[in-house]
Amino acid sequence: DIVLQMNLLPPSKSWGQGHSTKSVSPNFLPEELITIVLSLLPVKSVTRLRCVSPSWNSFITDPTFVKLHLSRSSPNDRLTLVYTPDCAEVSFTVISLLQKPPITVKIPADPYRHLRNTDCFYIIGSCNGLICLFGQCFTAISCQEMWFRCWNPATRTLSKKFRYSPDQLFPFTYPPHLVFGYDQSSNTYKVVYLVPKRKYTKVYRFGDNVWRDIQNSPVDHDYAIHLVIVRGTVNWLAISRYSAFRYNCKAITIDQFVIISLDFSTETHTQLRLPGGFKEVPFVAPNLSVLNDSLCFSHDFQQTHFIIWKMMEFGVENSWNQFLKISYQSIEIYDHLNNSNFHMLPVCLSEKSDNILLTNSLETQSILYNLRYNTVERIKKTGWLNGWKYVESLVTFP
Repeated sequence: DIVLQMNLLPPSKSWGQGHSTKSVSPNFLPEELITIVLSLLPVKSVTRLRCVSPSWNSFITDPTFVKLHLSRSSPNDRLTLVYTPDCAEVSFTVISLLQKPPITVKIPADPYRHLRNTDCFYIIGSCNGLICLFGQCFTAISCQEMWFRCWNPATRTLSKKFRYSPDQLFPFTYPPHLVFGYDQSSNTYKVVYLVPKRKYTKVYRFGDNVWRDIQNSPVDHDYAIHLVIVRGTVNWLAISRYSAFRYNCKAITIDQFVIISLDFSTETHTQLRLPGGFKEVPFVAPNLSVLNDSLCFSHDFQQTHFIIWKMMEFGVENSWNQFLKISYQSIEIYDHLNNSNFHMLPVCLSEKSDNILLTNSLETQSILYNLRYNTVERIKKTGWLNGWKYVESLVTFP
C-alpha cells in the first residue's frame, strides 16, 4: 500500500510504452530503489502488487527478483516448520521465537495450508520456501505408486505429481528415510533416499525424474538416526557395524558413532567425528538437529542431564562447542529413568531472546527454556515429529 501511495513508476523500462509521459507523476523513485523497496516487503504484500500492471507482474515473477527477495528474507526470518502427519491431511505449524511475547505459534487458519485431498501424507523437507510432500498409493497387497509434490504455502502454488515406481526404492522403509534439498551449483532440487541396511544412497533430481545410485557411504552402517540439512548437505548420525532393529546402548561402543555428510552438489560423502567430550554411550539414542544454520548433536548424559553440542564452523571437527547442559530436574522431567523410548530434541533457538524450544516423547507439551534467566515454560504442541528452517518466499517450482 505504501508503494502505491508513492506513485512509483513500475519497475520496468517497458512501462512507458503506449502511455503519455505527461500522465506520469514527476514524484517517482528510480527503478533501482523500487527494486530494493519491493525486495524488503513480505510475500503477501509483493504478491498483491502483481495486480498493478502486467509490467509489475512480469518484474515480480522474474527469477532474478525472486532470488533477490529470497536472499533478503532468509537472514531475517527465524522460522521453524513442524508438522504432524495424518491419514486425511498434512497440516503444519510455523514457530517464531520472539522476545515479546516469548513465543508465537502460528497455526495457519487458511484451509489451503492443510492440503486436504492432495494424496500426500508426509512432509519430507522445506527449502527456499518450498515444502516437499510425499504420497503413495496402496492396493490390498502392495504399494503401486509413489510421488512427490512441491508446495509454496505463501503463494498458494502446488506442483504436479512427480510419480515413480516403488521398485526404484527397494527396500523401502515406512516412514521413509527421505530428505529434500537444493543443489545451488545446478539450480535444481533433489530428494535423497537413505537405503536401510545398505551402504548406498539414492538421489532423485527434479527434471530428470529418475532415481540414481550414487557414491557408496564411507561407513558400513545399518543403523541411521535423524537426517538433517545444513549448508547444502544432508547429514545423519550412523552407528557402524550395528544391525539391530532397535537402539541398545549395551551393544554399542563409543567409537561406532559417526556423522555422515552428503553434499547435494557433488553427491559425495564425508565423515565427521563427534565432539571429543562425548565419551559415554548414552542410555537412549542421541540425535542430530539444526539450530540457526548450525549442526547440533544432542544426547542424554547418565540419565541426569541433557547436552547439546554445536558445530561452530560446519565441517571443522575441532569446532564442536558444548552449547547447553541442563538437568532433567531443572526442566521438570522425572519419568525418563530407564525408559528406552524416551528422547528429547531441540526444535529451534532464538539468539535474540535466548529462548530454546525442546520437545520430548513423554509430554504433550514442549519446553520453552530461557538460557539467560533459566526459566521454564510449557507450550502446547500436537505431536510434532520434525523441524525445518522455513522462510516465506516467491519461489515457484519449475
